[in-house]
Amino acid sequence: MKTLSVIALIALVCVCLWLGFGLWTGMYSVYSIPPSKVYPDGETLLISREPREPMFNSPDYKAPDERPDNKRGGINFGASKNSKKKSIKDRVVVRLPFIQWAYQKSLEPQKVK
Repeated sequence: MKTLSVIALIALVCVCLWLGFGLWTGMYSVYSIPPSKVYPDGETLLISREPREPMFNSPDYKAPDERPDNKRGGINFGASKNSKKKSIKDRVVVRLPFIQWAYQKSLEPQKVK
């Protein structure tokens, strides 16, 4: 029984380290859904991160304007901004209870990678 507990503890530590590494490197993003009629208690999701998505995200997140004032149209040779993205439901890694701190963090201006 003691050996099984030690193995379970080691597995838990490895999972926590992996999730921390994923958040630190930008593989994952924290998506907070505030309490509403659909989600009475709210929900916080750890999701796989899409390009140009902030670290902390929510339905109320306001994305910064992507075009600088001096660049108003023209031809761009970069990737299309309208690329197909997977829905949030398809990218969920872990479901957590609502975390107020993460939701407040999603409302602050953030750098986008």
